[in-house]
Amino acid sequence: MANVSILGAGAFGTALALHSASLGHRVRVWAFDEGLPEAVAAQAENAAYLPGVSVPREIHFSNDLAEVLAEAELVLFVVPSAYMRRVSAAAAAWIPDAALITSTAKGIESDTLALMSDVLAETLAAHRQRLTFLSGPSFARDVAAGLPADVALAADDIDVARRVQSILHAPLLRVYASDDVVGVELGGALKNVVAVACGAAYGLGLGASALASLMTRGLAEIARLGSALGANPLTLLGLAGVGDLTLTCHGELSRNRQMGIRLAKGERAADIAASQKAVAEGYVSALPVHRLAAREGVEMPIAEGVYRVCYEGAGVREEALRLMSREMKDEFAGVFKPR
Repeated sequence: MANVSILGAGAFGTALALHSASLGHRVRVWAFDEGLPEAVAAQAENAAYLPGVSVPREIHFSNDLAEVLAEAELVLFVVPSAYMRRVSAAAAAWIPDAALITSTAKGIESDTLALMSDVLAETLAAHRQRLTFLSGPSFARDVAAGLPADVALAADDIDVARRVQSILHAPLLRVYASDDVVGVELGGALKNVVAVACGAAYGLGLGASALASLMTRGLAEIARLGSALGANPLTLLGLAGVGDLTLTCHGELSRNRQMGIRLAKGERAADIAASQKAVAEGYVSALPVHRLAAREGVEMPIAEGVYRVCYEGAGVREEALRLMSREMKDEFAGVFKPR
């Protein structure tokens, strides 16, 4: 049994709390929302983020960071990427010296273009040797229901990843260790942008062939940027790449896919984001991905289209036509090219 502290009481944080508790761990969850701990205790469910799923009384929710982090052996940061710096900086003083730390955020910091590994290396400098990063095809509702799922968990030192793996791994949530932090993080962040495009294609009624093409060419874009930033190409063919891309582009529970569908109906991206309780990371990540691609000189036309629709007011149908009208290409031009 381990003391598992989860920072973030959204759907995925609650799902990981349920999973951890099912393995016999002592679980405490920090919630940003005032009143949420009392509501969970009274209703035995997190109705705000994961309605209809029973939460056992032994999982303790609190708004007090110090209380949640006391004696923690594994700390899971399950907060949106835009809030990672703020939450991790606030938590730093309360994290025990030997605690293992895992981030599940799938995004890139907009202002600095930093991956979450870079952010946590700054805010949790004293703990940087024990940082790990989890990604892969795992909808919160599936994990909460105990349905089978596989994820990848990376650390610079794979032995650190294996230590966290030994705490979280189970038959119904298989955790695969990796030493490719950049690949696991980029796969998780970039697939969200592609999923917005796939949702838009679905909303426009472009057909299954177009959806498959968008996913495949989207993966090529992910591979190009990943190669430029030092990711292992094999990682992007695994759970954090193809696996998560498939789920997010096809799964009806995908917030990013739903955003694309609503964009195709003529809604504005900012309005859609404001209407959602949980964050659609594809919308948030489109801006830093646009800037990263420009910085690295990497061609990413699908991601660029999502950026133009979300931040420049371009029309969805016009961007689809622009993509289809591009010049002829060799299929693997620029993919997996060493930096």
